[in-house]
Amino acid sequence: MLKLYAIVAVLLASACGTTPDERPVTFEFVTLAVLAPSCGQTQCHSTSTNTNGYALDTLDAARATMKSGRLTGQRLVSVLTDTGENKMPPDAPMAEEDIALIQAWVDAGRPGLEP
Repeated sequence: MLKLYAIVAVLLASACGTTPDERPVTFEFVTLAVLAPSCGQTQCHSTSTNTNGYALDTLDAARATMKSGRLTGQRLVSVLTDTGENKMPPDAPMAEEDIALIQAWVDAGRPGLEP
């Protein structure tokens, strides 16, 4: 009977779809795994184009951009969640899980931003 309860509990937990995001909430991970592929493309916010003064394709470039005050953590979340003409990336929305990870990084005080 105990096994049956355990199986039911596992099934109910998996049916909820609330798997916690176990990705690290660090500057390095947010930059390299989320921002660089989505925002740091050559035609966008890379060190070669530096669109609007933002470069997010490398750790050094993203660190300089964020530490300069040109792009705060809250501003980053704001443009990613904007539903109007300022939404970034403009061609395809960023995954909600990635935006939530960035928000968690901002809420945690932007760990790893300082070298």
